[in-house]
Amino acid sequence: MSASMLPDVEVVELDNGFKALLVERGPLPVVASLLWYRVGSRDEHTGETGVSHFLEHMMFKGTEQFAKGQIDLQTSKMGGSNNAFTDNDSTAYYFALAADRWETALEIEASRMRNCLLDPHEFASEKNVVLEELAMGEDDPWRPLYQATETLLYQVHPYHHPVIGYRQDLERLSAQQMRDYYARHYGPNRAFLVIVGNIDRARTAARIRELFGSLPRVAERVEPLKEPPAQGERRAVLRTPHSVTRLCIGFPTCRIGERDDYALDVLAHDLGNSKNSRLYRRLVMKDELVTDVNVMNETRQDPGALFVLCELRDGVKPAVVEAAVREEIAAQIAEGVAKKDLQRIRAQIRASFLFQDESVLDLAMKLGRFEAGTPDGFRTLETVLPTYESLTSDELRAVAAKYLDFERAAVVWAMPGQAAAEGRAAKAKDGKRKARPVAKKAAPVAAVVGTGRKAGKVAAKVKAKVKVGPKAGPERQTKGKSKQRGKRA
Repeated sequence: MSASMLPDVEVVELDNGFKALLVERGPLPVVASLLWYRVGSRDEHTGETGVSHFLEHMMFKGTEQFAKGQIDLQTSKMGGSNNAFTDNDSTAYYFALAADRWETALEIEASRMRNCLLDPHEFASEKNVVLEELAMGEDDPWRPLYQATETLLYQVHPYHHPVIGYRQDLERLSAQQMRDYYARHYGPNRAFLVIVGNIDRARTAARIRELFGSLPRVAERVEPLKEPPAQGERRAVLRTPHSVTRLCIGFPTCRIGERDDYALDVLAHDLGNSKNSRLYRRLVMKDELVTDVNVMNETRQDPGALFVLCELRDGVKPAVVEAAVREEIAAQIAEGVAKKDLQRIRAQIRASFLFQDESVLDLAMKLGRFEAGTPDGFRTLETVLPTYESLTSDELRAVAAKYLDFERAAVVWAMPGQAAAEGRAAKAKDGKRKARPVAKKAAPVAAVVGTGRKAGKVAAKVKAKVKVGPKAGPERQTKGKSKQRGKRA
């Protein structure tokens, strides 16, 4: 990596719209390949929600060249690993293999780009897996809260619906509907490839042309309806079987990679992403109102949102917590980010950004996220850290005032339902009330921005860690952490 943070990338472009980014990197004899499709839940229509993620599962169920089970079997025999993820804007498939055998990954990706079998029997079987995954996500205490907030924020744009889809849509979805969706969206002009590792770039470029050059184009991506400006605060209350009260506040923001996105990363960290943050000091340490608080800047390819999440201590009144959150946000708008805090946050952001270059797969993910999400693609890497360094206190105050406006916010409370409340009351009556527990980490937010094809559990978002600018990797936003989920179960 050069001092400019821009790796030496060779760009291969084919006549059918396919692109490949090649980065030769040693000395370890390993290669990561990442095939990124510009297809996600934002491309789905009413009646087919969840099809992008479901299709991700089916892409491992056999092609004309590789029979059912062969993709995973061959990967295992070669001593490598493979996986995939789906989020609001994208679907991606990746391999990590030894340098003397990695080209098999290219053959697999070329085969399943247009020749996935989508067998009806496999479709029916895998539908049960996806429905089970959905059910497990519904049991997560954070996921329904987060999704309810998204639903209020996005009433027109397809970010309104969850990546995993709605149960009735999945139950009704047919194999033919999936085939039609696959035929419309999976093609060379809707995808790009990232290869990082110990490769021969000339040989790799020739092999890519041989495997992908003859594949036909598909229709270009259709822009979704734009979300109109909110005309006032939107509120909702969920009654859940859980005994803990939780809060999620969402503020509509900007697109990934815009200058305001970088400012929002800094503001999110200052507001609630560490023990030194405003909300943690006030709500957890000083007033002892919540057990944990987190703030996430979730910008996307269309305008995203900034989320504030709290888990309340037993017996604390929700109105008191919400008032404290509003006060701290107002204070941040008025005061900005303190100079010493800004220096600390910049140092943490820089470390997080550089950690993403640690392995070939992390670097491939980083390149993929920037290439897919920003107008300048992977070349945006050159300006990321300088942009953070250039943000001033006055600019941060202006960005906070622009976006952290409760007149445009969605505020959702998850309250214990009657059964949970009665159970808690009975427990308190039977024994002495225990002292308040020390602060603990809240349960992670369900990963509405990504689900794995065999995830079982829907993975957690990274908490209490810097998530850099244009979100430089869909899974590894920070060292050693996965944003979306673990290994396919």
